[in-house]
This record gives sequence, structure tokens and C-alpha cells, in this order.
Amino acid sequence: MVDEDLGLHVEACAYLAGLRAAGRAFNTEKTYAGRIALYLSYCLSHGLDWSSPSLAQLMAMTLRNER
Repeated sequence: MVDEDLGLHVEACAYLAGLRAAGRAFNTEKTYAGRIALYLSYCLSHGLDWSSPSLAQLMAMTLRNER
């Protein structure tokens, strides 16, 4: 996972490393990585703070992705 400056996104990498350390399947880590990347990209493109979205912001993201 990289951030907008092409540096590692520390929290996302730590989360994925935690999945790996917990012995989760490779496909689980791969699926979560894709979803995390989509979430972080959405937040960046909409000017949202990824670490503290409001319920309304999460709902807007969910509704947008269902279309």
C-alpha cells in the first residue's frame, strides 16, 4: 500500500502484516488489500480523512460503489 506521495501507507501495511502474522490465507490478504486500496483512493479523491470518516461519508461511498 502506498500513499499519495508514493510512500508506504503505514497503517494499511501494518494491518495487512497483521493478517499475515495471524495466518490468514493469501487470498484473504489479497482481497483486503484491494478493498483497502479502493477505500484510501476514494478518500483521497474526495478530500476525506481516511481515519475518521463520518457515517454519512461512509454511506455515500457505499452507495456510489453499488451503482
